[in-house]
Amino acid sequence: MSTLTVRLTEREERDLQLACEQTGKTKSEVVRELLAESLRGYRLRTALQAAHSELGPAARQAGWLTEDDILRDVS
Repeated sequence: MSTLTVRLTEREERDLQLACEQTGKTKSEVVRELLAESLRGYRLRTALQAAHSELGPAARQAGWLTEDDILRDVS
């Protein structure tokens, strides 16, 4: 396990303290959980972007609607 030092704004510190009080967890526990959750989301977004880059052109060529097609129509 390693140590990480993070500089927080006053608001972030208040929010973190509130989360600790509400959950009964330490600052380290709350931050580790939030970081793990954020990293899972990051990995998922990265994987989806890679799949989209690889499969998107073939899907459009096959006539399938892609996320980009739907989002462009909404704009």
